[in-house]
Amino acid sequence: MLSNLNVRQVFIGIVVCIFLTGCASLGSYNPATGRNEFIMIPTSEEIQMGQSVHQGLEKKYTLSTNSKYVERVNRIGQRVAMVSDRQDYVYKFFVIEGDQINAFTTPGGNVYVYTGLLDKMPSDDQIAFVIAHEIGHCAARHVIKKYQAALSYDLIGNIIFNQIDDGGRGYDLARLGSGALMSLVFSAYSRQDELEADQLGLKYGHLAGYDTNGAVEALEILEAESEGGGGPLILRSHPYLKDRIVKVKEAIPAVEHRYNSVVGHISQ
Repeated sequence: MLSNLNVRQVFIGIVVCIFLTGCASLGSYNPATGRNEFIMIPTSEEIQMGQSVHQGLEKKYTLSTNSKYVERVNRIGQRVAMVSDRQDYVYKFFVIEGDQINAFTTPGGNVYVYTGLLDKMPSDDQIAFVIAHEIGHCAARHVIKKYQAALSYDLIGNIIFNQIDDGGRGYDLARLGSGALMSLVFSAYSRQDELEADQLGLKYGHLAGYDTNGAVEALEILEAESEGGGGPLILRSHPYLKDRIVKVKEAIPAVEHRYNSVVGHISQ
């Protein structure tokens, strides 16, 4: 007969194996990606992580109170969020003062846009794609997958032990430190994740009633800025711009054809 410790070790081994191999049969279906996915971190913990990161961002950066910027981002963001495949949390939008051409999302559906990006993109259609791209990362759970992938075997074991030993209350992932979480937020996505977020961004922007050409224009602006040598964060963490532009252009006719019948239901 196995001891309790051995049972736990076997259980941890099974979870680690499932986690690392991405066993689809034991996952839940994600309508954004069209795949079954094994997500170990529940939405409630993801929201706590986002709150922890937000507190760190407030200390490190200046959140804009400029009504022109804040209203624009919230107006576009809320309109796009309405059509996201993921609706198990409330999306929130913030503007960071700074000349970086940057936008990013954190766990729990918080999306941040720099004033520098807003100044470079005069069209709401362009900003809509950038925000929709970030919402695409949320819907596809790229942020939480990136964090989940960074967990070590020991940490996975600690999480499981705590869940077993504390009467089922769970392990508070937000306590792991906002610094570590912020590092993962700003770390680069994979090429696959970026391309997938582009496709979702194109879909969500179109469903929200924005011009799909804005997606191409936004990426071309980013490409032009990258050639300028400034090296803003968004360009370091969002590579493959030429490839992305080609794929977005190729996808526009299919997206418009598939979703034209439902466009216009979102309030202008």
